[in-house]
Amino acid sequence: MKEAINYFYERYLSEKNAKELINNDLSNTKNKLTKIEGENEKLKEYVRNIEKRCEAVNNHLTVYGIEQQKFLMQIYKLKEQNNHLLYVQRSYVEIINNQKKDLSRLTILNEYYSSSKHDFRDEHRKYIINIVEKVLLLIKKLLVMGNQKIRRVKVICEIREQLAKYESCFYKNNFKLDVDARKILEKLGVYIEKWQNFYQGYRWNAKAVEAGDVKHIENLLQELHYVSLYKRFEKYSERIVSVETLYQVLKNKRKIQRNYSFKKFHNEMELLAKQKYINLEKFIINRIFPGEIYTMLRPFNQIEYNFKLLKTYGMYYFLYVYGSFENNTFKVGVTKQNLANRYLKAEESYNEHFSKGNFQEIKVIRNLNALNLESYLKKKFKQQRHPLFNSTEWFLLTKSELKYFLNEEYKQDADFMKILNYKLDV
Repeated sequence: MKEAINYFYERYLSEKNAKELINNDLSNTKNKLTKIEGENEKLKEYVRNIEKRCEAVNNHLTVYGIEQQKFLMQIYKLKEQNNHLLYVQRSYVEIINNQKKDLSRLTILNEYYSSSKHDFRDEHRKYIINIVEKVLLLIKKLLVMGNQKIRRVKVICEIREQLAKYESCFYKNNFKLDVDARKILEKLGVYIEKWQNFYQGYRWNAKAVEAGDVKHIENLLQELHYVSLYKRFEKYSERIVSVETLYQVLKNKRKIQRNYSFKKFHNEMELLAKQKYINLEKFIINRIFPGEIYTMLRPFNQIEYNFKLLKTYGMYYFLYVYGSFENNTFKVGVTKQNLANRYLKAEESYNEHFSKGNFQEIKVIRNLNALNLESYLKKKFKQQRHPLFNSTEWFLLTKSELKYFLNEEYKQDADFMKILNYKLDV
């Protein structure tokens, strides 16, 4: 019995230990399960987050897909436009090449017509247009120079030189200075002269550079630019040459002596160009701005070149001889037009030395070379100068010597007639 009780007791203990082990295992398993469930919840939450992200990514991908489709359509359209532009470009390149050919052909034609149809060449137009633009810049420069008077005068002189080059471009290419261009240059010359006078310290006909004047001149230069670019210019019907060329031609044709220097010839031509008492328009170009002298070759070629006659031609119109036969006293002189005034003055001088004698007009010759005729007669009758008069114009002439005038014996004097018949009209 005791053995049975021990047996059952041991069995009870064994089962109790087993149950405790099972409970421990069950408790551990539950703890693990709880832990696993917690981790599983976390994983589920993580999975849900991933799913949300995936959904967002899918949404973005869908949007990107739509945008990609749009981009593909745009790319397709751009390709079509590009192909069209390439086609248009090829067309324009072909047009440009054709235009280049046309331009080259037209340039050749233009050069041909410029020379054969008496028109300015393109290179000459570009040259004078460049001068106009340069002058405008120089004039604007005058406004911003403050009190620098000396530098201003230099700039004004440079403006004059540029405008002289503009003018010379016409003459050296045998063209007349355009009427409209001449008017503009003359207006510019008025302003430039006033400015130069002012900054050189003169008060008469002087004016400082002002913004209003510069604006007005800018308009004038724009007009000159238009004229220079588009207007057709008139060509001289005869050859226009520089002084140097004229000198060589006249020298080669023996119109002037071979030992006659160019320097002297040039100085004489400068004097002729400045003289105002006779119109030399048929011989020398009347310039607006000082520069190289240009002359008409044909008129100079058709006259005998004699500077002494040229430089005084037209200075006086009348050669007169007044005097008294009773005292053999005579005066030789010249006048522009006032013979009566000259007569009264000559009579007054005569009366200072003589109390009697019929003072009268002996001879009057109308001639544009009157001054050279007078010079010739003074040399001819040099030995007959009157001792009572401190003058080279009063002479003591005998009756036989007076026949030179009274009987027109001077017509037999070749030297006198050469001067008398000298004319610039051609």
